[in-house]
Amino acid sequence: MNLDPESTVILRPNSKDLPFPGGRKKYNKEKGNLFTVSNLDDLGMYIEKINGGKKIKTIVVEDFSHLLGQRVLADMHLKGFDKWNKLAFDAFHSVIGIEKDLREDLYIVLIAHTEIMMNDDDEKETFMITPGKLLDRLIKIPSYFTYILHTNVVMRDEKINYSFLTNQDGSGREAKSPEGCLELLEDNDYAHIISKIEAYQNSA
Repeated sequence: MNLDPESTVILRPNSKDLPFPGGRKKYNKEKGNLFTVSNLDDLGMYIEKINGGKKIKTIVVEDFSHLLGQRVLADMHLKGFDKWNKLAFDAFHSVIGIEKDLREDLYIVLIAHTEIMMNDDDEKETFMITPGKLLDRLIKIPSYFTYILHTNVVMRDEKINYSFLTNQDGSGREAKSPEGCLELLEDNDYAHIISKIEAYQNSA
């Protein structure tokens, strides 16, 4: 909500409204900062095109889980393991595989859904939802990210309070961030998070 719409682009897999007041006015096709990307193959293309300019500083992918799900539905007619191999390849290269070619001042916020599962030790763990075992066991997309934040929701005084969990807290959520960069709980505000990351990375 607090990101600058003049330097932010939102890539979404469907036409659902953005979840904050004034979303339609801040982000729309006319302003060129909102695009519907219904094909996983096109995600990397959009990111590379945006990377070619200097105006945009933040790309928000809302959300990656739906892009993966749409791809699976589109490939339901295909048989065998080839479709899963191609899904894993395209999912990797849509974001991670092009990282080395991206500007250092370009931030990508990749939003995804998670699920709670029991591990082999009967402990709860929270994982990013993916449609294929190859993505979960071999590629492990979250392992390529320095910052992984989990939405933390609590009820206070009959009001829902949202924050970001930024590191492990014993709950099994795989949040992580460099030591000293973020507090354990931060405001649910991407602009705030990015400003703290920039200050941390540029510190002496």
